Amino acid sequence: MSDGYAGALVILTRPQGRNEWLGQQLAALGLPALSMPVLGIEPASVSPASLPRPRDYDLVVFVSGNAVTAYFQQLEQMRTGPVQWPAHGLVGAVGSATASAIAQTQRVPADQVLHPDHADEQDSEALWKLLEPRLAEIRTALLVRGQDGREWLGRRLEQAQIQVTRHAAYHRRSLTWTPQDAQRLRDAMAVRRTVICLLTSAHGVQAFVDNAAFHGLLPYCAEFHYVVIHPRIAGRLQSTLESASGMVVDLAVSVCPPTDHAMLQAVKSLASL
Repeated sequence: MSDGYAGALVILTRPQGRNEWLGQQLAALGLPALSMPVLGIEPASVSPASLPRPRDYDLVVFVSGNAVTAYFQQLEQMRTGPVQWPAHGLVGAVGSATASAIAQTQRVPADQVLHPDHADEQDSEALWKLLEPRLAEIRTALLVRGQDGREWLGRRLEQAQIQVTRHAAYHRRSLTWTPQDAQRLRDAMAVRRTVICLLTSAHGVQAFVDNAAFHGLLPYCAEFHYVVIHPRIAGRLQSTLESASGMVVDLAVSVCPPTDHAMLQAVKSLASL
């Protein structure tokens, strides 16, 4: 075990199936990690008649990797032949991780995909800058997301006189940790001087804080170190914890790009302090 990591504990809160690679890498470093998902992701049920088809839109925007996975599952279930992406259709991804998920489908030509560069912010504002020069080509747009989401990009497209359809390809549900989960966390915290918690969405922040409050863990949360993937999530974490605890907190938060490798490096840096 690395002496530099011996006193640290990592809490992985992403949905089931998203923590395994990171957990394995941390274990190989001798850095203990607890997989404690706070959200569950379920594909939405949709009928063939109500499923929006890519061919009917000039632009399809995916807000996350979950949106990509769920939508292509829906297309596969409804298909009568292989999914063929229309040659005229632009595809937008809010970040490079979402673009990677699109590439993994092997259904969308790379030259039709727009996404912010790794060095840029990974969000709707950065994608909008790429879309602006192409607005004359776009009359209809499809936003693929969860059951709700940030409306900024949809409103900007509508202000540009583009007809926008919002499609809920998946549903998020908050998960409640069991008493055994909470006790595992307490036991681990008792022998670790540093706790690092990974949070990757605003919905995840709310579910994490709700769990901490339910199990009486809020007093400890102000002392955790946090890794998040956008400054907006950091702000939501600050305000949500303050609201739940009734205290002003000065959180230690690191912001990193939304890729597994970037998250691993951010956690390693904090764990070695």
